[in-house]
Amino acid sequence: MNRTRARATVLLAAIFVLGLIVGAAGAALAGPGLFHRRGPRRTGPDAFLRRLTRDLSLSSPQQESVRVVLQRHQPAMDSLWREMGPRVETLQQQVRSDIRRQLTPEQQTRFQEMMRRFDAMRPVPPHAPR
Repeated sequence: MNRTRARATVLLAAIFVLGLIVGAAGAALAGPGLFHRRGPRRTGPDAFLRRLTRDLSLSSPQQESVRVVLQRHQPAMDSLWREMGPRVETLQQQVRSDIRRQLTPEQQTRFQEMMRRFDAMRPVPPHAPR
């Protein structure tokens, strides 16, 4: 493999791993633990407030103050997700396609199953059709 192709492969792998890390961190902040699901996935400001309340032992007045902050910023967050979400998804699909081309047929099958499981664990972003 030539140097350029090797660098491109390493870059793609790094982007993929970074995507996994960012996705897991975002899911952890948005709701119940990514790898410790107990029932349907709950995301959004209410789930985040529940998580903060549980992890930080927020008092009732703190909960109400944080709820107001989340409600105030929710329209901007939704707008940003609608704008950026499709671009992130497109890039993610391109990265996966490029990785798939580097794999043997057996690896491609395992990779496809791995991505299916990963996608099933991710919360549904606000821009996605429900």
